[in-house]
Amino acid sequence: MDQLKILHDGTYEIDAGAYCGVVPKALWSKYFNDSNNKLRLSLNIPFIDTEKHKFILDSGMGNTFSDNFIKNFKPDKKYDLLNELKRHGVKKLDYVIISHLHFDHSGYAFSKNELFKNTKIIVQNNEIKAFRNPNEFTRGSYLKHRIYKNMNGIDGTKKINSNISVIFTGGHTEGHQAIIVSIGSKKYLYGGDLFPSAFHIKPYYLTAIDSYPISSLRMKKKLLKKAINEHMIMIFNHDNKLPLAEISGNINKPELNPVDF
Repeated sequence: MDQLKILHDGTYEIDAGAYCGVVPKALWSKYFNDSNNKLRLSLNIPFIDTEKHKFILDSGMGNTFSDNFIKNFKPDKKYDLLNELKRHGVKKLDYVIISHLHFDHSGYAFSKNELFKNTKIIVQNNEIKAFRNPNEFTRGSYLKHRIYKNMNGIDGTKKINSNISVIFTGGHTEGHQAIIVSIGSKKYLYGGDLFPSAFHIKPYYLTAIDSYPISSLRMKKKLLKKAINEHMIMIFNHDNKLPLAEISGNINKPELNPVDF
């Protein structure tokens, strides 16, 4: 039976201003508990298990950290993606579909662990270029790793197979993509860091590290309209409280209906 589960790869800390952008603290503090303007983010990893293939969407932050990374982000690995996959009996992954290559989304995509030995890593070619040539604005979010030969670069919106398709969005990064998953009668939208949490459901609630915020705003509206019209369940990759919710209402005033997982 085809199914989608939410796995985890721990948590890390980020500056509230980076995560909430221009939204005033008086608004975001109603949703987040901060510690000296620092917020702790979850790493929620969708795992799709079908008769033919096993996928994950994004791959967490991994388990190799420099002293500087630990000092800045204070990773907590109470949960680890490798252990979570093994707990579900996964011996190999066929695909990892990466929304973008920031450190908290691509950590295990570069792993030499046996689980990833023959895995195809699907990512936009624009994102690979941005990763290889970061600028002064993006350098802090792209941690250097070797890109292995199984990195499958694609261009634009594509159907990966009968269960999964990707939508090129740009916005958050040069090559950011959203991912749509169909499981039976249900459709899921994984918006990557255009919708990192339920708090960011409003189109103009953007992170301060979006490379192209106007593009993010436009794409969020398009994705919200699609999610509402098609009764999709949205997956929030960084939300500590609400990883899944069905979207209703309208794009200017979207409503969230929690979904069990």
